[in-house]
Amino acid sequence: MAQEYDNYGDSYSKYPTYDKKYECRTGPFEGFFVSSVEFCKFKFDDSKRDNRTGTQGPPGPQGPPGPAAPQGQQGQPGINGANGAQGQPGPNLLLPTSIYPVVGENDATHDETELAQSTASCDAGDTVLSGSYNVVNPDIADMIFDRALASNTGWTAEASSHPDINVQIRAFAQCFDNPPAHIP
Repeated sequence: MAQEYDNYGDSYSKYPTYDKKYECRTGPFEGFFVSSVEFCKFKFDDSKRDNRTGTQGPPGPQGPPGPAAPQGQQGQPGINGANGAQGQPGPNLLLPTSIYPVVGENDATHDETELAQSTASCDAGDTVLSGSYNVVNPDIADMIFDRALASNTGWTAEASSHPDINVQIRAFAQCFDNPPAHIP
């Protein structure tokens, strides 16, 4: 069998090594260097091998932890980004020129609905400061209430009445003008 390796030229070592110092002259490793002469005497009988493996035993105990590794080298500091441009200063006074009124649409209760609602909305980006409403026939209304929108961008008012009774409502808002300027 070892003679077949001669076909490969120099790929098979012809010299012993420190751990494989015996050359087999007979047996299954004939021509190979092995660590013990016992390998040269042993014969394999492939007809008696059944290629089965036994069940695996339980795992052994965990070994002790290894030594701690040295701490790695600290990385280079990052580069800070450039500061952005300074924004325009915000208002610090509520001047009459910074406040503008908004009138909502007029809505009325009808035979089909018992609720009238009106909303006065500020310009996009502006904030509502306060609001109010006007009701036609307030004495016959069942309920009237008003409030700022949850987004603080306007004022809403609602009125309800019994069927066949007409109640009208209109909302008003006072809005604070954030840039860009409000155009009436």
